[in-house]
Amino acid sequence: MEPQIVVGVDGSAIAAAALDWAVAEAARRGGRVLAVTVSPRDPDAVAAQVDRAAARNPGVPVAHVVRTGLIADTLLDSADGADLLVLGGHGAGGVLSALLGSVAAYCVRHARVPVVLVPDALAELPTASARSALTPGPLL
Repeated sequence: MEPQIVVGVDGSAIAAAALDWAVAEAARRGGRVLAVTVSPRDPDAVAAQVDRAAARNPGVPVAHVVRTGLIADTLLDSADGADLLVLGGHGAGGVLSALLGSVAAYCVRHARVPVVLVPDALAELPTASARSALTPGPLL
């Protein structure tokens, strides 16, 4: 079975960077990507974000699902059985959340699969290929 990478997407710049990284990693592993959106504010914008990432990497199967529920729990449920969970990380509040968003911090604590957190700095790079070429850091 080909490796599956699950990535959380919400239409934000950091989600786009996480998606680009996940698709590039799936290409390196010969795998597929499941982009998961939980209760989106703008579902069309998120779908367009996923479509753009898939179009840039036609050899990588990319599926997109929209689910409802608590964001962190839904992402963890979606990643159950996957090879990797990829999320954008950003500051929020609290000690751990100062470095990670609250969803990312929760997922790191409770995931049963390895988690890659894509730093905000990757979202500032000018192209998807530049973002996907960088390794965000150690797997947690």
